Amino acid sequence: MIPTLRTERLVLRAPDADDFAAYAAFFADGEASHFYGGPLREDQAWRVLALDLGHWRLRGYGRWAIARRDTGEVIGGCGLWWPEGWPRSELTWWLLPSARGTGYATEASRAAIAFGYDSLGWDLVQTHMDDANRGARRLTERLGGTVIARERFPDGKERDVFALPRS
Repeated sequence: MIPTLRTERLVLRAPDADDFAAYAAFFADGEASHFYGGPLREDQAWRVLALDLGHWRLRGYGRWAIARRDTGEVIGGCGLWWPEGWPRSELTWWLLPSARGTGYATEASRAAIAFGYDSLGWDLVQTHMDDANRGARRLTERLGGTVIARERFPDGKERDVFALPRS
């Protein structure tokens, strides 16, 4: 079962079929989804939604759909992720462009970090990103992230790895 997390303005909940429109819109936008493998066709975006659900089943944690508490509108995804073949787990997130600059990514990320420490019992919650993803780096710094390693990943890119503290 995928737990539901609530913050002041957000609900992090299990993704479902009704969230497909948000996934399709995000991944169709090449600029918004550039660091997440996009742009993607609708059928490919559907597979990302299915992958998010499957990751929960296989690992016991994963990405939630992020919905606004006041409207229920799905504005993105956030969670803890560790695809097979990657050397580390990571906190990851994506937001529709209309939801950026609102603090939603920070709020959702703090809830996911707390889940990693408090519910999963992890000793370390971490993240990494493409060096060119300045927005993700800024968010990581706002979360108090500190560089603990520089590693080459299976896609051939080197990335800084950040430890994320408890909020």
